[in-house]
Amino acid sequence: MKRIKWAVFFSGIAAVIAQTLMIREGIALFGGYELISGILLCFWLVWAGIGSFVFSKLKIRLSNKVTYSILLIMLSIFMVFSITFIRFALKIFSLPFGEVISLGKVILVSLVSLAPTCLVFGALFPAASKLLEPERVYLYEGIGSFCGGIVVSFILIQILPTYGTLLLVICLLFACAFIIIEKKKLLILPLLLLFIFIEINRIERFFRSAQMPGQDLIGLRESKYGMIAVTKSGTQVNFYTNGVYDFSYPDLYSNEEAVHYPLLLHDKPENVLLVGGGVGGCLEQILKHQPRQLTYLELDPLLIHMAELYTGESLDSLENVSVVSGDARFYIKKTKKKYDVVIINLPDPVNAQINRFYTTEFFEETKRVLDKQGILSIRINAPPDIISPLFGQLLSTIAQSLNTSFEHILILPAAKTTFLASDHEITLSNVVNILKERSAERNLVLQYVNEYYFDYNLTAEKMTYLKKRVETSYGVLNTDLKPVCYYFTMILWGGVLSENIRGMFIRLFNINPFWFLLFLIPALFFFRRRAIIYLSVFTIGASEISAEVILIILFQIYYGYIYSWIGAIIAFYMLGLALGTLFYMRSMLCRRSTTKILSNVEFIMALYFAVILLVSILKIPGTTLLISFLIFFGGFVGGLHFPLSMALLKRTNAGSVYSVDLIGSSLGALITAVIFIPILGIVFTLFLFFVFNAVVGIGLRTVRL
Repeated sequence: MKRIKWAVFFSGIAAVIAQTLMIREGIALFGGYELISGILLCFWLVWAGIGSFVFSKLKIRLSNKVTYSILLIMLSIFMVFSITFIRFALKIFSLPFGEVISLGKVILVSLVSLAPTCLVFGALFPAASKLLEPERVYLYEGIGSFCGGIVVSFILIQILPTYGTLLLVICLLFACAFIIIEKKKLLILPLLLLFIFIEINRIERFFRSAQMPGQDLIGLRESKYGMIAVTKSGTQVNFYTNGVYDFSYPDLYSNEEAVHYPLLLHDKPENVLLVGGGVGGCLEQILKHQPRQLTYLELDPLLIHMAELYTGESLDSLENVSVVSGDARFYIKKTKKKYDVVIINLPDPVNAQINRFYTTEFFEETKRVLDKQGILSIRINAPPDIISPLFGQLLSTIAQSLNTSFEHILILPAAKTTFLASDHEITLSNVVNILKERSAERNLVLQYVNEYYFDYNLTAEKMTYLKKRVETSYGVLNTDLKPVCYYFTMILWGGVLSENIRGMFIRLFNINPFWFLLFLIPALFFFRRRAIIYLSVFTIGASEISAEVILIILFQIYYGYIYSWIGAIIAFYMLGLALGTLFYMRSMLCRRSTTKILSNVEFIMALYFAVILLVSILKIPGTTLLISFLIFFGGFVGGLHFPLSMALLKRTNAGSVYSVDLIGSSLGALITAVIFIPILGIVFTLFLFFVFNAVVGIGLRTVRL
């Protein structure tokens, strides 16, 4: 019996490590989108639910121990398949590296890569439930998942590449399988597999290169902020962070255009703040204006180190430059310095981490550090000559968000649409003259951003057209809690969706959010029926995972990055799940399972969403620690609810109940990530789940068993 307990415990460790690795691989492959976490979680749970349901219906003639051991071995093999498939996905589907990948392809890659691994994961629960009580399986698996999340987050990913961690998990699962069936002589096999560690770095580099088709990979490092890849094409060196293009070197054109507009439009830029992109050559361009002090903010110090290593340029040789590593938004919020010009030189807001620098809250924080005549500059990729309605919405959203803090917004039709925000007006008719005069006064010798460039790009006709398209397009405010900018960039850009689905998203975006409450009506048909217990399982599953997705994004908003915390966040959730189950097993209050107790748990879940709603609105100090606790508590409620509902529906239905729970979780993850958060915003999404749980809780009071 002890061998079975330890096997379930270690399968929990394997589950959370595999989940962490796959989410990190998905984030790196699909460009760092946090919503990818929701999509991957969705299909993870869908396949696991199907695996649990199908296995519970199978008639297997093998002994329960042998069956469970075979599943553990199959799991180890399929984990290798899943990670490797993700690495080769770009080659298999001929997808572009470093560009936005369509939602259809994201779904296809996720479905295929996760299917075999998750089907086996789903089968493990009903298989183990034939050897132990289902509640104990839930408990031991949860404790193992917590331990696995802590180990992978704070130890394994710090010292081992992905395939090194994977190899350890494989050896562990093989050992468990052989011990369960008492084939101790076979333990030599996992020991022999450990010799692969000799070549593990070469193996990791080979499979990582497969993820970058058409690129000559010359550098690869992983930090707590993400995966940094350096490629070379001809004489140019390209830098990518989590699959998102960051910058190239040399790239004089981009560097000149990124900084000279705001600097030339300021009469005397003595104190300049640059956020991102400095190691690509922007710092040298700014220094041509001879500022007294230039502060450069970069999140990841490893990026600076790798840039210096592969470009041969050193920041130490630059005078009057202060380099600060860490979250730029935190620096701007806390600094007491004042700046004449703040230049945001970051990629487009394709994820929550970058979107934080395009919100009304950030613009207000930036205004505080600007001098009275100060200028804020940000840029967005958009075609300057023919602006579609969708690009118009995006640009209008940026402009309206800036207008909440700044009186005047100047928009320039450069290679990237450039927004210059200030409290003093610069009229369109004077822009070109000012740029030419100050460029001559400061003796700037520029190859691209010069008087010929001004005359060609900044014509009155082009600037008037751009201004009119932005003013007449329907934009909304981009805020921390309603990140619509990265909804536009991820969902609506680059053929991400077909025209019909794209139209559906636009219509959803424009309807009154309260219409979404109509989706609660079907729940009323479950009142007075035993089937509402299954609806409750579905609801709690959807609520748990949706809360986790929301809290992950809130964590990103407040903390600045999520990459290294994925495993720990999953660990806190699984610890809550395990302790919730333990509480059920030890508490006398729960020994007599009734629909009334189940109803109370639903009401607790409703209050849980109300608390998250208050936390998101009030921005309480120490929010990151509070979010970790809230993730734990969500798991605790789920861990308490599952055995309660299973006792009401009889333990023989463990596989079916588990399947409903996972399917609810999968749909909750997908709908919350793709529709609710970007379209409704975090606040209304939380309100929606509050109402949903309250309605189901009331419905449970109508049932008498």
